[in-house]
Amino acid sequence: MVSGLLALGVLAAWSGAPSIASSGKGFTAYVTNAEDEGKAPGVGSVFPIDLAEGKPGAPIKVGKGAGTNDMVVTADGKTGYATNEGTNTVTPITLATGRVGRATAVGSKPVAIAFVPHSNERWVWVANYGGKTVSTVNVVTGKLGQTISVPDIGPNTIAFTPDGQTCYVANWGTEEAPGSTVTPIHVTHGGAGGRVLPSIDVGLHPNWVAITNDGRTAYVVNKGSNSITPIDVRSNTAGTPIPVPGPPIEMEISPDGRTAYVAIAGSSPQVDEVMPLNLKTTPATVGSPIKLKPGSQPHWIAFTPDGRTAYVVGNGNSTLTPITVATGKPGKPIKVTADPEADLLAISIVQQDGD
Repeated sequence: MVSGLLALGVLAAWSGAPSIASSGKGFTAYVTNAEDEGKAPGVGSVFPIDLAEGKPGAPIKVGKGAGTNDMVVTADGKTGYATNEGTNTVTPITLATGRVGRATAVGSKPVAIAFVPHSNERWVWVANYGGKTVSTVNVVTGKLGQTISVPDIGPNTIAFTPDGQTCYVANWGTEEAPGSTVTPIHVTHGGAGGRVLPSIDVGLHPNWVAITNDGRTAYVVNKGSNSITPIDVRSNTAGTPIPVPGPPIEMEISPDGRTAYVAIAGSSPQVDEVMPLNLKTTPATVGSPIKLKPGSQPHWIAFTPDGRTAYVVGNGNSTLTPITVATGKPGKPIKVTADPEADLLAISIVQQDGD
């Protein structure tokens, strides 16, 4: 199932919710579950998790065989848009009620999804792993916009520069033929379309793209090369790869833009850790690893909007592990589900509406 592959890297952490105030309001995390198909297709779902209580709520069921992979959440925390690679759709979800809305058909095996900056959350782009395309979707109308063909196999991650002018697409390839490029796309028509630019050579199996808050550098996580490639956004040229001590899965940049966390997960040898990356230095420098419980297989990471805590999705043991950013210390993992067929992938964090 391609979601398991993408579990080795796709989208999106916090969607832009306001910073936490001193009123004691907490956060809710939403974690997608592609549900490994096994002998019969499982039910794709989204788990809401009260981070103050450390407890998951009842899963929001998206659909049997959906393969719910990635999700973005509106800044007001009211609506999520989930990609379903099993049904080739994007589904809106009213998060307060768990109501699933009418799906929009996109390309083959949609995996990653992201809002186009400065489009007032009207346009999302979707990477279609099975179709060598990127779909643009107007989530206000539910209508498909442009289908953009990319030149390389296995597009599985998308990331926009903060000004919304350029989108970078990581081309993972296949198990038999590892990809090794990232394709920039110039955004047109306010997010409705795009013009493909020449691809950039990076490492093997590029799994993720993270762009610095100042928009100057795009970091490409290369799972197959145990490295991270910096790209100068202005010139679209790749710099010297930064080696990391295991297969990197995903990378998230802290709200203040000073630090990144990189999920490292490997089976031979067993590696379950998060690697801090100091973005204040040029080039960025790797810090001491933060060890997680064996078998965690860390995948997506999300920072709380105040930047104090990062939460790491454990695809291997269906957990969510908090890390205190100031100390780099992991806390007690939250067990999201006991379902042995679970396939936890992406995470978004929003602020609760409590008093």
